[in-house]
Order: sequence, then structure tokens, then C-alpha cells
Amino acid sequence: MTVPAGYGLRPLAPELVLLGAAVAALFVHLFAGRRGRRAAGYVALAGTGAAGLALALTPASSEALFGGHFIADPFALYVKAVLLLAGALSLVLAFRFFDVEGGEPGEAYTLMLLAMVGMMAAVSAADVVTTYVGFELFAIPSYVLAGIFKKERRSAEAGIKYFFLGTLSSAIMLLGLALVFGLAGTTAYAGAGPALAGAPSRAVIVAMALVFAGLFFKAAFVPFHMWAPDVYEGAPTPLVVFLSTAPKAAVVAVLVRAMTALFGAQSPAWSLVLQAAAVATMFWGNLAALTQKSLKRMLAYSAIAQAGYLAIGLAAWGDTARMAVLYYIVAYIVMNGAAFGLILLAARGGRFDETIDGLRGLVRRAPVAAASVLVVLLSLTGIPPTAGFMGKYFLFTAAVEKGMILLAAAGALNSAISLFYYFRIGKAIFLEDAAPDAGTGGPEGISRTVTAVLAVSAAALLLLGLLPGLLTAPAVRAVLGG
Repeated sequence: MTVPAGYGLRPLAPELVLLGAAVAALFVHLFAGRRGRRAAGYVALAGTGAAGLALALTPASSEALFGGHFIADPFALYVKAVLLLAGALSLVLAFRFFDVEGGEPGEAYTLMLLAMVGMMAAVSAADVVTTYVGFELFAIPSYVLAGIFKKERRSAEAGIKYFFLGTLSSAIMLLGLALVFGLAGTTAYAGAGPALAGAPSRAVIVAMALVFAGLFFKAAFVPFHMWAPDVYEGAPTPLVVFLSTAPKAAVVAVLVRAMTALFGAQSPAWSLVLQAAAVATMFWGNLAALTQKSLKRMLAYSAIAQAGYLAIGLAAWGDTARMAVLYYIVAYIVMNGAAFGLILLAARGGRFDETIDGLRGLVRRAPVAAASVLVVLLSLTGIPPTAGFMGKYFLFTAAVEKGMILLAAAGALNSAISLFYYFRIGKAIFLEDAAPDAGTGGPEGISRTVTAVLAVSAAALLLLGLLPGLLTAPAVRAVLGG
């Protein structure tokens, strides 16, 4: 199929804008001297905003474009908006991090934009070849980003672990996609799905297992989560915000397309797999978080547990589940970004304190930030009237509608478990005394930028919790293309 008359390159506008911004940021970094590093960040942030504007003007189409390789349906446009939100949040927090830590790598901003281009391409892919190319385009910059902060040995270790395990998962997924082509005789989703429905079931299940294994790795589903705690702990915090949110949203979108377009006839099989993954991921993430002393590592396990909640919606896939997953992805990005951003709130001695003890008495030093963090923690736990509560309510409702009552009960139990380690953070902030040398202001104290990010995030979580229709309406409209 060709691009419909009048469309031209408009369906690719967001990707092209981001690609142009990536090139511009690279040249600014290289030729603008010392100030070029931060200027590259500003260019990247402006490019993300311009891509958002281009996305708003992009016409939705359920037809496969550009020879059947690309689709810009409402589902893809919705997820792309989520990706841009995650990218913008990470860029803003990156400025604060490098103001304190120094050693700002200007190329990080270019890599973030290139990763977003790859994610958007993967989300809109209507062909297994395009899916894999887009997948690798965001995976390779992600490996570099994890290990880009040369001041920290942990960052180099994180990058190496992420690279080797990520490469292995990509190879496994590629093998599955090759088997899909061998069974279907075509790489286009539109043709491969019906062909796989008539292929030998055992061979299709093997192909599905290989594809899902590669995708589960990027989403940090148990048992493919082993890289996440070490990478999230070792990578620079703002890049952790990016790596723990944007790729997860993109992979969920790719997984949805694989479930519905490629392996729709195997829905009983992948539903069971996803139910098992959801239960294992929720329990592993929450129970492991209970034992952590490092705030950053605790939040890393929390992010794993949050992926388990998303898996509930995928296992119960349908109209209600689609809305629930798309709603929760937005809530997750805001919650997770604000939670990791908390680490960047206060600094002293040119460092950020990544322990829970570093938050002691925060309510006395930064009451606005403390109140905002309370809302974020309530949302992560799933307590009303926050977006986290509404998101979990929608996910559990979708599971109950499909008869998966035990799965919904497991999700509710895990929400209760998470309350114990989130309470430790709240206790340090509100009930304990501050350390004598805690910072109070300026680059070495409380950050106004991070305070603003926390306040806006808390307001958004409350607004979406009280008025969920603001997000459920576009989520309902984000139907998958044919």
C-alpha cells in the first residue's frame, strides 16, 4: 500500500522533527564550546516540544503506510505522546543532575532523542522488519546512556550489563521474528497474523515465546528483570527516569501489536503467560523492595512491580483493558519520574544522597516538595483520590470482567505490600529529624526546579484521579488500526 493522497510525510513528522533536533543538538555540542553541552540539552528539550506540536497536527490513519511498514493509528499517536512526556521529564531533571554532579555529557541529549525516534518507529511498525529496526534504534542508544556518566564506576558497570543482556534478548527476539517469517511467508502484520492462525500451533507457540522473551526483557517482567535493579542503581538518575519509563511504554505498545496482530489466534496461551508474568513480577518487585536500604534501588524494584500491574491489563486484553493500560502508562510515567526525581531534590558536597536517611526531616526544609511527594507515594500505592488508584481500579476491573479474579486479588494484595516500603519513605520525610548538615538552598540544597516538577506531578496525579475522564476519553479513542 502507498501513502494516501495528501498525507505525504506528515505521518512521520514527529520522528523527523526529533531526528532534526538530534542532529542540531549534536552540532551544538560539538561546536559551541563549553556552553555547548547545556545548549544541546536546551535544543533537545525544544525539539521534544516541537515534536509534540507535530504529533498534535499528525492525521491519524488506520491504513498501513509506506509500503505497509508504518501505521499512524490513534493507538500509535497516543503512545508517542506518552513517550514525549517521558523524554521531556527526563531532560528537565537532567539539567539539575549535571548542575550538581558536573561532567555533563552533551551527547546524552542526542542519544535520548535518537532513542525516542526508535521507540516511535517501533510503536508505529506494521511489519516485523520495521519492528526490529525500531527496537534496535532505541535499544543501542539506551545501552550507551546507561553507562555514559564517566565519573561513576557504577554507571560503566550498568552500561556493560545492559548491553550484554540486551543484546542477548534482541537476538532471541530476532530468532522469533525469523520464525514468524518462516511460518507466515510474509513480514507484514496484516498477512502474517492470518497465516500464523493456520500454521502448526507448536511452531507458532515457539515463535511467540521467543518474541515475548525479548519484549519481556525490555519491560523488566520476571524472570527477565535481572538487569533492572543494577542498571537503575548505576545509571545517572535522570537517565534512569528515561530508561525506566519510555522504553517500557514503547515495549508495551509493541507487545500489544504482537498479541493482537501476529498471535491473535493464540490468545489463550499468551493470556496465561502474561498472568503468570504479572503475578511473579508484582510479588518479586514488591517483596524485594521491602529489604532495600538504598532509595534508588528500592524505587528500581518498585518500577519492576509497576510493570507487573501493566501485565494484568495485557493478560485481560480487551476494550476495558486497553483503556486501563493506556491510562496507567501515563500515571506510571508521572509517578515513576517524580519518585526518582525525589533523589535530585537535595544535594550536599556535590553529591545526591540516594539513601532513605537523606530524606529525614524533608517536610521542615521543603514543605511543598514533601507534600507533593506524599501525593506521589499515595498514587504509587494506589490510594484514592490519585491517578494510581484509578489506574489500578481500571486494571483490576478489566481482570475481573475476564474472570481473572485471583489475578485481580493478587494485584490488590501487592498494593497492600507496597504500602510498607513506601511508608518508610513517608516516615523519614514527615516523622524523623533532619541530618545536621542537610542542605537548605541553592545548587547544594533544595532544588526549585525539582520542587516544581514534584508539585506539577502531584497536581496531575490528583487531577487525573479526581477527573479520570480527562485521560480515559483519549485512551478509549486510541483504537488499534486494522
